[in-house]
Amino acid sequence: MVLYEVGERISEVYFPDDAMISYLSGTAEGESLEVSVIGNEGVVGIASVLGESTAFRALVQIPGSAYSMKGEVLRREFKRYEGLHRILLHYTNGLIVQLAQTAVCNKFHSVEERFCRWLLMAHDRSAGDTLPMTQEALARVLGSRRASVSVVAASFQKKGTIRYSRGMMRILDRKDLEASSCECYETISAAHS
Repeated sequence: MVLYEVGERISEVYFPDDAMISYLSGTAEGESLEVSVIGNEGVVGIASVLGESTAFRALVQIPGSAYSMKGEVLRREFKRYEGLHRILLHYTNGLIVQLAQTAVCNKFHSVEERFCRWLLMAHDRSAGDTLPMTQEALARVLGSRRASVSVVAASFQKKGTIRYSRGMMRILDRKDLEASSCECYETISAAHS
């Protein structure tokens, strides 16, 4: 489900509970890449606080529940309540770190490292160990070929780190994912704590 397209004015903001939303950035040719994920640590549509339209496509990556609020209400309360002001600025800083670190990760790290980073981030934002995600969708968000993601997934399944079947990935050994991930996971996680 698409929540926003690029350039849309944000009328509703969403606070995911157990859903995960991806921000996708794209080209004029229609190619896109995931630049950040938002789960229960954040708010989808934070640009509404500035009265701005969205710069990203917002796509529900893992279905679940979320609370919604009118963007104008969030803007008004942001101006009135210092505590909310502080929380949203801290979150926005974490989002900026995530955007920058994801760009670095996509450029310099292997498909295996990015695969592990993404699964860990999704696991942090989900209610359980099973993630509804196809290899095709994961290849799209990682900006990689499906064949490359299949090889990596098969390798981790053989080691007993994950189990996957059509459209589902189950994390069995989180410690191995952490050991196989690049430093980007820790950098992004620290920015949101």
